[in-house]
Amino acid sequence: MDFINEPFDIRLLPKAEDVPLTPIEKAYLLVIRIEWGISATVLLITGTVLIFSVKSLQHPVWIFSIFAGLIALAFGYAVVQTKSFSQKAYALRDKDVIYRSGWIVQKTHTCPFNRIQHSSVTTGFFERKYGLATLILYTAGTDETDLQIPGLKEADAYAMKEWITQQIIHEEQPGA
Repeated sequence: MDFINEPFDIRLLPKAEDVPLTPIEKAYLLVIRIEWGISATVLLITGTVLIFSVKSLQHPVWIFSIFAGLIALAFGYAVVQTKSFSQKAYALRDKDVIYRSGWIVQKTHTCPFNRIQHSSVTTGFFERKYGLATLILYTAGTDETDLQIPGLKEADAYAMKEWITQQIIHEEQPGA
């Protein structure tokens, strides 16, 4: 048999970016804001304690600089999170799942079902309050989470987990 290695036109490949994606639940933005509000409050308290415990920082210029910096950091992070939130979306297909995230650096992750070892659904304290969950997919060859899809309705996350599990079982069966 002769070795054949013909060139391939990459324009003929299917494009993941052409797949219609489903945005995550809007309530998840509130969860993100609550969690960041708690973190910003801790930063503010830390800044206040720092100012009152270090005598050299009790000058008005230092006080203004520290609080202005903390407020700018909190505001900037809130803007980035809001913009990033609008990019979070996912799609389930017959053979894989696609997840897009990021505003400044946009990342599209495609995870084929035949690489998934197991999956789980987690719900944080604030996610539970709003009926949301995160679907986590673990793939072969890593010890870390390969794909997390946050901001799903809890029932949808469990339904997706079950559907993906069934797809994996079906692919593993001989003749499938």
